[in-house]
Amino acid sequence: MNNIPGIIKEDHSSYVLYYIEHLSDEFKGEIKKRLVEVCHGANQAASTSKIYSYQATLKEFIERYKSNRKNSIDRKKGMIGELLVHMILAIEGKYVAASPFFNMEEKSFKKGFDITLYEPSTDSLWITEIKSGEIKSGQKNASSAVVGLINSAKNDLKDRLNNPKRTLWLNALNAARTAMNNSSSQKDAVIDLLEQCSDKAENGTLSSNSFKVILSGSLFHPLVDRMDAKKVCVKQKRIINENLFDSVIVIAVQEETYDELYEFLESEVKK
Repeated sequence: MNNIPGIIKEDHSSYVLYYIEHLSDEFKGEIKKRLVEVCHGANQAASTSKIYSYQATLKEFIERYKSNRKNSIDRKKGMIGELLVHMILAIEGKYVAASPFFNMEEKSFKKGFDITLYEPSTDSLWITEIKSGEIKSGQKNASSAVVGLINSAKNDLKDRLNNPKRTLWLNALNAARTAMNNSSSQKDAVIDLLEQCSDKAENGTLSSNSFKVILSGSLFHPLVDRMDAKKVCVKQKRIINENLFDSVIVIAVQEETYDELYEFLESEVKK
């Protein structure tokens, strides 16, 4: 990401901040190259079917963006914020996505984890939760707003990972089977890890403190008021000290507005 114009990255290893100053041609190129795989998964991206083409994927994204029943602004922010994090993770290349951006069953948000990731270097699963939004009443600056989003992500994952609901793990397994390349040995490793989790959920022995997690906040707010790395660091350390999870990485993303990415994707359909 350091080589992509328009994106400033502050990498502190266990917490990373990204400031998206503008969608450069280079970043747009990465989005175009990766959109099908991010939205459908590597398995479908390898297909020659027109339903998994770039143009069909663009149209599907825009339909999902516009089709929510309440035409909720919060939903739109959520979609763009989650897509941004998917793209950043894909470009960085440290993890292999074991879940697609698109919900397979319907056009609503996924009823489970935002992203399931596999880290080949450690043979580990990382469960990712992304919260997106703008500054709220009572939040004095960008730092307090993004810390609030990260805290919401923490609370959601704490509840889900301590919840024995088998549907969470069935959804994660189905997503991995759909998203990952059939010829990859990594897929077998992920399925095995997820099945171990589902067994623990069935036995009632699942606990959030056995999971590695990535907590992400995507903030849409003018960059004249930027997130402070020190504030993000303090929040990450506090979460670690709560002993809710085995390991915690925080990703904070700030962009001026969620409209810019959507307008780019919409413009691509017309080409």
